[in-house]
Amino acid sequence: MKNEDATPEAGATESVMRWIEDHAQDITDISDRLWIYAEPPLREYRSAAWLVRVLREAGFTVQTGVAGMPTAFIATFGHGSPCIATVAEYEAVEDSSQMPVPFQQPVLPGLGGCYDMHHGLAAGAIGAALATAHAMKQQGLSGTLKVFGTPAEKTAIGKNLMAQAGLFEGLDACVSWHPSNETSADRFISQQIRCNNQTSHTFTGVSAYNATPWGARNAHHAAELMDVAVQYIKDTIVPVSSLPTISSVLDRAHVNHAVSSIPGSARSIFVSRALTRKENEEIQQRIFDCANAAALALGVTVRNEVITGTWEPIPNLTLAHLAHTHIARIGAPAFNATDIAYGQLLQRELGLPVTGNPFGDMSIVPPGTRPVRNVMATTDTTVFCYQCPYAMVTTNYLGGWGWPNWATISYGLSNIAHQALLTAARIVACTLVDLLKEPQVLRAAQAEFRERTAHRTWYSPLPPGGTPPMPPRLPKAHCIAVIDAFRAGPKWEGFEPELSQRMYRIGEEVLAELAQED
Repeated sequence: MKNEDATPEAGATESVMRWIEDHAQDITDISDRLWIYAEPPLREYRSAAWLVRVLREAGFTVQTGVAGMPTAFIATFGHGSPCIATVAEYEAVEDSSQMPVPFQQPVLPGLGGCYDMHHGLAAGAIGAALATAHAMKQQGLSGTLKVFGTPAEKTAIGKNLMAQAGLFEGLDACVSWHPSNETSADRFISQQIRCNNQTSHTFTGVSAYNATPWGARNAHHAAELMDVAVQYIKDTIVPVSSLPTISSVLDRAHVNHAVSSIPGSARSIFVSRALTRKENEEIQQRIFDCANAAALALGVTVRNEVITGTWEPIPNLTLAHLAHTHIARIGAPAFNATDIAYGQLLQRELGLPVTGNPFGDMSIVPPGTRPVRNVMATTDTTVFCYQCPYAMVTTNYLGGWGWPNWATISYGLSNIAHQALLTAARIVACTLVDLLKEPQVLRAAQAEFRERTAHRTWYSPLPPGGTPPMPPRLPKAHCIAVIDAFRAGPKWEGFEPELSQRMYRIGEEVLAELAQED
């Protein structure tokens, strides 16, 4: 990425706005490159390495492999107080691949994809950080800027392990962003989200030939009995007003038994959601009870483990209002006629009424100006709410059809995605530089933070001393197959020829780098 200084501007916010405008292609190239990598949680080796490379070239000092995770990093620019931060996420979701066309068509079956544009989330965060660092140099702003590279948001592991290791301590404020169906700083204020909790239950019994099954202890039946017990009690654990849900899956790796044998091992995974961490732990205890009871009934043993979990958010109105001043000035993403036409094609494909603006309400809503409503989503980013004043900016992207799905993945390489992440980069960068140059606002945000957290202490849902899983890097053939399939597969003519030319250029760069890998 180019790192030359722009012409001096009148102020820090003008400086970051000009920098992002001048480097828009560099920022969006990051997003498109990560789309090619398509790396699942904890396997984001190439994505993390590229982000680290970009940050180092811009003058950041980067510590890699933090908290025992090869794909986690901390990038630092400047020194002294205050210490402010932003957050990058960059993992794909397995089996979510989608070509850039307005109908369901994977790039490759089973390939990962980003239905809420985490490749663009990383690019927007990095763009904001680079613009802020540029303004710090140009305007002589003192302080420390950090970028946290946090893997595996979808499995809520990365930030928990990093917080457990104390890597978020000492922050004075943090601002991040996420794609949404509106442009706002209202997330965690009028928009409340749920927590989640994930547990694993490994049953061990005695296998036997099922023609003579005497003496066997069927672990698979124990897992099934546990699931039945949970279904019978799940509506009675916490009030329905907390929006509780419990989902389960039998781990495929543990149920691929020969039909002639009684399975001696089985594993089930449960995910619960509710509005508070306390309620999730109440649910967890009852799930453990069901597992233990099923094991006793079937004469097997069970090992109950916590995989991960998240916390409810704590809002910071001071910081949200600061971000909103820039949202009001910058506005929502500017989608063009081609973008609107593509969104309308998706509406038809999804069987929805065709509207003039398929990408949701583009009005700007000040934080806290509407009744509190619950959002069914969860995020591990709420860990920052317990570390320092924290605000999450959102920009329009998801579309008026509701939650992320193949349709939102389909325009992850388009101007729709690029405008969403560039708008977010501008808002986050302007907010960060204000925190550096307006200490009174930062002090007010910190006072609010201390008041709201006075009787609330965060702790990691993960058992202490655990080590994260370390799945291997995807083979080179993975990226090569993605590039080949993209070039050969269908693309919407409205994105041609610019999309193909851009992705051909980036694909050639990736192929050249793959040739240099060990």
